[in-house]
Amino acid sequence: MSCLKCGTNIQESIPKSYVKCDGCSRPIHATCSELTAADLKCLELRSNTKRRIKYICIECEQGLHQIPKIMSLLTELKNEITQLKEANANPINVVATNNSLSSQAMEEIVNEISERDKRANNLIIFNSMESGISKQEQVDQDTTLVSDIISLVGLTEEVKPVRLGKFDGSKQHRSRPIRVRLSSSNAVHTVIRNVKKIRAVETFSALSVSFDRTPRQLNFYKSVKEELNTRRLNGETNLQIKYRNGIPAIVSVPINGAKNNNTITVN
Repeated sequence: MSCLKCGTNIQESIPKSYVKCDGCSRPIHATCSELTAADLKCLELRSNTKRRIKYICIECEQGLHQIPKIMSLLTELKNEITQLKEANANPINVVATNNSLSSQAMEEIVNEISERDKRANNLIIFNSMESGISKQEQVDQDTTLVSDIISLVGLTEEVKPVRLGKFDGSKQHRSRPIRVRLSSSNAVHTVIRNVKKIRAVETFSALSVSFDRTPRQLNFYKSVKEELNTRRLNGETNLQIKYRNGIPAIVSVPINGAKNNNTITVN
């Protein structure tokens, strides 16, 4: 049994050294859970069926946050079906159209959730210049680069980086994005939360890191970014994009500079 965050073994003989997610029942070291001593004490007092305080891992939390979106979309579809019924006097055509719309929408929802799950453990690294004269040489250089970044943020991962796009050793200036699959989405969040620490190293100062987003997520982020630019041009200069539970949103920058560990800032 291994920790869902750091990947190292769990000592089952020491119950206080770990907790289990009340959503998926996977274990995580107490030291990796970011819970306070008081939180851990509350979790120890009663079984998960009797206590009101629950521990939910990041992956399960993200899944829970998908439910309101799905319910909202289903409500929209229901309203659309109602409008079609009112506008069309032929019940046979209405039923056929409604079934088609509902099936297509549900298919899109299922496919999107599946695609996000596939990408959840992926990290994308941008602006890393390529200097390998052969494909294997470039792979070796990228493996060293990613391993150094992972080690810098305190993780232990076996990495196999992949450059996105076709290798072309004849080009002098190349910087194809690097995609690397980590052991968990928690590890991806750890890297992204520590981006300032990574950039503080001169060798990594030009790098940027990101989640592996689906096309729908990229389009949504683009629309949020455009709204941010518009509002900044209109004089709202104290705004930033922050990721809360994997969803980008425009927020005001706190005057006191307070930070929230559950958010990731994007300028």
